[in-house]
Amino acid sequence: MPVNLYLFNPENDLAVAFGGINYTPPPAAQLIGQELSLLPLWYAREDEEIVICTPEAPPADFLRTLEPLGLSVSTATFRQIGELPIERVNVWGWNQALAHRLRQSGIDERLIPSPTQCDLIRQLSHRRLTTEAGQYLAAHIDYPLPRLPIELHTPDEVRTFTEQNERKVLKAPWSGSGRGIYWNLYGYDTSLAQWSNGVLQKQGVLMGEPFYDKLDDWAMEFYSDGSRVTFAGYSSFLTDDHGAYKANRLTTDRQLEKELCAAVGSPVVAEVKEALARFLTNRVAPCYTGYLGVDMMTYRTPEGDTRLHPFVEINLRMNMGMVARRFADRFVAPGAEGFFRVDYSPRPGVLYHDHLARLQKNPTRLINKKFAQGYFALTPVGPHSRYRAGIEIK
Repeated sequence: MPVNLYLFNPENDLAVAFGGINYTPPPAAQLIGQELSLLPLWYAREDEEIVICTPEAPPADFLRTLEPLGLSVSTATFRQIGELPIERVNVWGWNQALAHRLRQSGIDERLIPSPTQCDLIRQLSHRRLTTEAGQYLAAHIDYPLPRLPIELHTPDEVRTFTEQNERKVLKAPWSGSGRGIYWNLYGYDTSLAQWSNGVLQKQGVLMGEPFYDKLDDWAMEFYSDGSRVTFAGYSSFLTDDHGAYKANRLTTDRQLEKELCAAVGSPVVAEVKEALARFLTNRVAPCYTGYLGVDMMTYRTPEGDTRLHPFVEINLRMNMGMVARRFADRFVAPGAEGFFRVDYSPRPGVLYHDHLARLQKNPTRLINKKFAQGYFALTPVGPHSRYRAGIEIK
């Protein structure tokens, strides 16, 4: 029977920035890919026959936790996938290095983007697409939007931009999920000079933006079928002080829409959603098939008003917000809410002991094979684990 292959490659943003076929992920990226390799189990379509690419077979104790949910999982190593009757390949994100590796493994080339397509995806993954989205929104909706990012090509331009009175944010053009960002609060100094010069040497440009008094992080998720982009749901997420991802809320799409509309008004939410779908259909759909997310935020103006920034970042790949959206829709019981999060500990054993403590303190309660309460690890957690994907339902 034909199967759909799923592969979690969280190093995608780094590989896209590199741009070539000979990319080797750093050890930390390799580790998170290995330890969270089963994450696709929770966002794959329930009507598919799936196989997940993993470095090794899942441990038996983890498989037993899936039984009350009516779930099972088929896996294959990278060396084995070329022997499978695959009809579709679903990856976290496409880049030249992964496409090349999949071809070498024996996957049918018709299921993999060509080198030209990968180049187009890389071009669209540049933060210039965010600027284009902002320009499109400014021309098509009546709303006081934030200022557009500007491009900085030289150290002198960076110095001039950051020495202005207002606080600034600098972003590497190929980066995502809060990485590649420098929060410039104190003007141009040695640390900023070293960081910005390094990005300019590797990527040729920096994007400069004003600093906003953020209230909450939001995203609109979309899906491109190769000809049209459609809305796929809302995401509400938490970040740390440096903008790095921490967790996603698990609740209904209707509840998130209600809260966002209450914060900034229903008309702007509807207009932004429709305008972005049109923009992405024209700009992205001809080159890309898959999920994508548009990160946003609500922020406070100097006058004390709450506004929506609807083009903070565009992630041309699967993302944790879409994982949370799919999980909440399929696995969270009606009326229940909680959080999906990815945890990291530099020391082996810390997450394992926390895992055991949470299992005892907040055991899972299911209603009709859906989570109504409790803690649950979505990926195996062992004595040596340093990454964990999990949920906590209240």
